Amino acid sequence: MKTYAVALTADEGSLIVQALAERPFKDVFALVASLNRQANGFAGGDGGRRDYTMNAAELALAVRALGALPFDRVCGLIADLNAQIRQQQDAACAAD
Repeated sequence: MKTYAVALTADEGSLIVQALAERPFKDVFALVASLNRQANGFAGGDGGRRDYTMNAAELALAVRALGALPFDRVCGLIADLNAQIRQQQDAACAAD
């Protein structure tokens, strides 16, 4: 399955985890654990954007979860995720 690196701030990562927390635990526990592991690896950083790795299914789950939160809290993040994924897909197509 295709893997994507998405650059997120700590606040954006936290917002994704908050959104996932509203979903059934059995559906999200692996992704929440993965995001937490990755975030812990950034400890002591400068607070800027960091690359988190997710596969297509995990990204879809994160976006669906974000979609259940109020629009004004998530619209910027969803647009940014879309742009990052599109850029990676375009780069992959250009390489083929």
